[in-house]
Amino acid sequence: MNKKMLGAVLLAATLMLTAVTVFADDLRNTEATGAVYAMTNAASGNQIVVFDRDAEGMLTKTGSISTGGTGTGIALDALGSQGSLELSEDHRWLVAVNAGSNEISVFRVRRDGLDFVDKTDSGGALPVSVTVFHNIVYTLNAGDSANITGFRLSLKGRLTPLTNSTRSLGAGRFAQVGFDPESETLVVSDKANSRILVYSVGDDGLPGMNPVTSTSYGTTPFGFIFDQQGHLLVVEATTNAVSSYKILPDDTLDVISGSVPNGQKAACWIAGNERGDVFTANPGTSSISAYKARHGVVALLNGVAGTGNTPLDLSITRDGHFLYALDPTYGTIDMFKIEPDGSLTSLGTVAGGFSIFAQGIAAR
Repeated sequence: MNKKMLGAVLLAATLMLTAVTVFADDLRNTEATGAVYAMTNAASGNQIVVFDRDAEGMLTKTGSISTGGTGTGIALDALGSQGSLELSEDHRWLVAVNAGSNEISVFRVRRDGLDFVDKTDSGGALPVSVTVFHNIVYTLNAGDSANITGFRLSLKGRLTPLTNSTRSLGAGRFAQVGFDPESETLVVSDKANSRILVYSVGDDGLPGMNPVTSTSYGTTPFGFIFDQQGHLLVVEATTNAVSSYKILPDDTLDVISGSVPNGQKAACWIAGNERGDVFTANPGTSSISAYKARHGVVALLNGVAGTGNTPLDLSITRDGHFLYALDPTYGTIDMFKIEPDGSLTSLGTVAGGFSIFAQGIAAR
């Protein structure tokens, strides 16, 4: 074979390899690499709406599945809570509240959707928030005689009430229940009295009989998250700020950062990733604020890092690269890429067909 023919063969092979590589890249960019789930909270029948997520963070609605229970309907921010729809740490299970029928439901997470597995009584009235750690689930029942109640989650996704786990919360308006990263404490936020309740949790999964109650640094503590070191970050709905705390061995709170305001209105929901990027949803000003948290110290990056119509619940993908906000007034999900510096780039919106009372979002 002469040099001219050899060159032609090599060129053809190179072009073919390039075409295959481009095709493979396109395939990776269009195939689902994750998913986002959002809850309708409809009184006529609660459903989970499923969206596939591609490698670029774009969502495609693929369908919906019934929870087997009912939501409350009513109005915008009908549940007044964070954490009404939660994934387990391994992303095998999705747990949802049915606030209208006083139940919680469990779904098995599949690559291409969800399977309904189980539904059980929530242990009280108006369940609005759930938290999952390994095989333990707690729900916050925010109606009359408010309480938290625990359940065991079996390897098959079945829920069994955890004996002697119910703890009365007394008077208040409660927004969220959540485990710390080591499951050593359960935290509950009380909007009405600006209190944060901390329960020690034993090896048996049972909380102490009475919480240690601390006053929030700012007014109306609503949603909260934990950073990688176990510091508690709380968004304050009246102060429109984020405060942070260390939970001491006696379950009292030691303030790290007092209220760090974002200049927005109705800051109620908060989400963060392992890099310390933290975001709050502020539906009163149709905005999302960006913060940075390092070793529990919180600093505001941008009061208006992103916009929506009425962004409520927030969720970040496990890799920390994408942020999604439920925007029920327009029935959409707002999509954002989280840049390396913690800023947001809008990816647009995707229609979900939600009504105004939709609430709850979880991303993987």
